[in-house]
Amino acid sequence: MNNLSPRSLDLGSVTSNLRCAIVAGSDQTLVVEYTAGFSGVDDTGSLKFVMRYATDCGTPQFDDPTAANFTTAVASNGARLQLRYDLKDNVRPWGKTIQVKVLQGYLREGDTIRLVLGDRSQGSSGWRVQTFLEDTWELKVLVDRFATYVYEPLS
Repeated sequence: MNNLSPRSLDLGSVTSNLRCAIVAGSDQTLVVEYTAGFSGVDDTGSLKFVMRYATDCGTPQFDDPTAANFTTAVASNGARLQLRYDLKDNVRPWGKTIQVKVLQGYLREGDTIRLVLGDRSQGSSGWRVQTFLEDTWELKVLVDRFATYVYEPLS
Protein backbone atom coordinates (compact mmCIF):
# COMPACT_ATOMS: atom_id res chain seq x y z
CA MET A 1 0.00 0.00 0.00
CA ASN A 2 1.31 3.49 -0.81
CA ASN A 3 0.50 6.91 0.60
CA LEU A 4 0.26 8.66 -2.74
CA SER A 5 -3.04 10.24 -3.68
CA PRO A 6 -4.48 9.78 -7.19
CA ARG A 7 -3.62 13.45 -7.87
CA SER A 8 0.05 12.98 -6.96
CA LEU A 9 0.28 9.90 -9.18
CA ASP A 10 -1.18 11.97 -12.01
CA LEU A 11 1.38 14.76 -11.54
CA GLY A 12 4.37 12.46 -11.32
CA SER A 13 7.15 12.15 -8.76
CA VAL A 14 10.57 13.58 -7.92
CA THR A 15 13.74 12.08 -6.48
CA SER A 16 16.99 13.76 -5.43
CA ASN A 17 20.50 12.56 -4.61
CA LEU A 18 21.27 15.15 -1.89
CA ARG A 19 19.18 14.25 1.12
CA CYS A 20 21.88 14.49 3.75
CA ALA A 21 24.02 16.96 5.69
CA ILE A 22 26.10 19.16 3.37
CA VAL A 23 28.95 21.55 4.19
CA ALA A 24 27.78 25.17 3.72
CA GLY A 25 29.41 26.84 0.73
CA SER A 26 30.77 23.59 -0.70
CA ASP A 27 30.63 22.57 -4.35
CA GLN A 28 28.15 19.78 -4.94
CA THR A 29 26.34 17.97 -7.73
CA LEU A 30 22.59 17.96 -7.21
CA VAL A 31 20.65 15.52 -9.37
CA VAL A 32 16.87 15.90 -9.39
CA GLU A 33 14.83 13.48 -11.47
CA TYR A 34 11.19 14.06 -12.38
CA THR A 35 9.14 11.06 -13.52
CA ALA A 36 6.00 11.96 -15.45
CA GLY A 37 2.69 10.80 -14.05
CA PHE A 38 -0.38 9.45 -15.86
CA SER A 39 -1.02 12.71 -17.77
CA GLY A 40 2.58 13.13 -18.92
CA VAL A 41 3.76 16.60 -20.00
CA ASP A 42 2.54 18.14 -23.25
CA ASP A 43 4.71 19.80 -25.89
CA THR A 44 5.70 23.25 -24.46
CA GLY A 45 4.76 22.13 -20.94
CA SER A 46 7.43 22.73 -18.32
CA LEU A 47 8.83 22.17 -14.87
CA LYS A 48 9.90 24.79 -12.35
CA PHE A 49 12.60 23.98 -9.81
CA VAL A 50 12.30 26.78 -7.23
CA MET A 51 14.45 27.96 -4.32
CA ARG A 52 13.73 30.55 -1.70
CA TYR A 53 14.86 34.02 -2.71
CA ALA A 54 16.95 34.32 0.50
CA THR A 55 19.61 31.85 -0.55
CA ASP A 56 23.07 32.57 -1.91
CA CYS A 57 23.54 29.33 -3.84
CA GLY A 58 25.53 29.64 -7.04
CA THR A 59 23.61 31.01 -10.02
CA PRO A 60 22.87 28.16 -12.45
CA GLN A 61 24.43 28.69 -15.88
CA PHE A 62 23.92 26.70 -19.06
CA ASP A 63 26.66 27.90 -21.44
CA ASP A 64 30.10 26.97 -20.09
CA PRO A 65 30.49 23.31 -19.09
CA THR A 66 33.91 23.99 -17.56
CA ALA A 67 32.73 26.80 -15.27
CA ALA A 68 31.13 26.63 -11.83
CA ASN A 69 27.37 26.09 -11.49
CA PHE A 70 27.01 24.43 -14.92
CA THR A 71 23.50 23.00 -15.13
CA THR A 72 22.05 20.49 -17.58
CA ALA A 73 18.77 18.71 -18.18
CA VAL A 74 17.96 15.72 -20.35
CA ALA A 75 14.73 13.89 -21.15
CA SER A 76 14.82 10.09 -21.15
CA ASN A 77 12.84 9.96 -24.40
CA GLY A 78 15.02 12.45 -26.30
CA ALA A 79 12.56 15.37 -26.13
CA ARG A 80 14.32 18.69 -26.75
CA LEU A 81 14.47 20.85 -23.61
CA GLN A 82 15.12 24.53 -22.94
CA LEU A 83 16.62 25.73 -19.65
CA ARG A 84 16.15 29.21 -18.21
CA TYR A 85 16.97 30.83 -14.86
CA ASP A 86 15.07 33.76 -13.34
CA LEU A 87 15.43 35.39 -9.92
CA LYS A 88 11.70 36.11 -9.54
CA ASP A 89 9.73 33.67 -11.65
CA ASN A 90 7.56 32.20 -8.92
CA VAL A 91 5.44 33.17 -5.92
CA ARG A 92 7.33 34.52 -2.89
CA PRO A 93 9.35 33.37 -1.09
CA TRP A 94 10.13 30.74 -3.76
CA GLY A 95 11.40 33.18 -6.40
CA LYS A 96 14.64 31.75 -7.73
CA THR A 97 13.54 29.49 -10.56
CA ILE A 98 15.10 27.08 -13.02
CA GLN A 99 12.52 26.42 -15.73
CA VAL A 100 12.87 23.33 -17.91
CA LYS A 101 10.55 23.60 -20.90
CA VAL A 102 9.74 20.75 -23.28
CA LEU A 103 10.35 22.43 -26.66
CA GLN A 104 9.95 19.54 -29.04
CA GLY A 105 8.27 16.31 -28.08
CA TYR A 106 6.41 15.46 -24.90
CA LEU A 107 6.63 13.15 -21.91
CA ARG A 108 4.50 10.05 -21.48
CA GLU A 109 3.84 8.40 -18.15
CA GLY A 110 7.15 7.06 -16.83
CA ASP A 111 9.38 9.30 -18.97
CA THR A 112 11.89 11.34 -16.97
CA ILE A 113 13.66 14.68 -16.95
CA ARG A 114 16.97 14.65 -15.13
CA LEU A 115 18.22 18.06 -13.93
CA VAL A 116 21.86 18.25 -12.83
CA LEU A 117 23.03 21.36 -10.96
CA GLY A 118 26.81 21.34 -10.88
CA ASP A 119 27.26 18.90 -13.77
CA ARG A 120 30.95 17.96 -13.49
CA SER A 121 31.05 15.70 -16.57
CA GLN A 122 32.89 18.33 -18.68
CA GLY A 123 35.08 19.96 -16.04
CA SER A 124 32.80 22.16 -13.91
CA SER A 125 33.76 22.35 -10.23
CA GLY A 126 30.11 21.75 -9.30
CA TRP A 127 27.31 23.90 -7.90
CA ARG A 128 28.04 26.05 -4.85
CA VAL A 129 25.44 25.43 -2.16
CA GLN A 130 24.46 28.30 0.13
CA THR A 131 27.13 29.61 2.48
CA PHE A 132 25.00 29.97 5.60
CA LEU A 133 23.69 27.21 7.86
CA GLU A 134 20.07 26.10 8.09
CA ASP A 135 18.45 22.97 9.47
CA THR A 136 16.99 22.27 6.02
CA TRP A 137 17.29 23.62 2.51
CA GLU A 138 14.47 22.88 0.09
CA LEU A 139 14.04 22.78 -3.66
CA LYS A 140 10.40 22.71 -4.68
CA VAL A 141 9.27 21.26 -8.00
CA LEU A 142 6.17 22.35 -9.90
CA VAL A 143 4.81 20.99 -13.18
CA ASP A 144 2.75 22.57 -15.96
CA ARG A 145 1.52 19.32 -17.53
CA PHE A 146 -0.80 20.81 -20.13
CA ALA A 147 1.20 23.91 -21.25
CA THR A 148 -1.41 26.22 -19.70
CA TYR A 149 0.95 28.09 -17.31
CA VAL A 150 -0.83 26.45 -14.39
CA TYR A 151 1.95 25.03 -12.21
CA GLU A 152 1.08 22.34 -9.69
CA PRO A 153 3.43 21.47 -6.81
CA LEU A 154 4.82 17.96 -6.46
CA SER A 155 5.26 16.24 -3.12
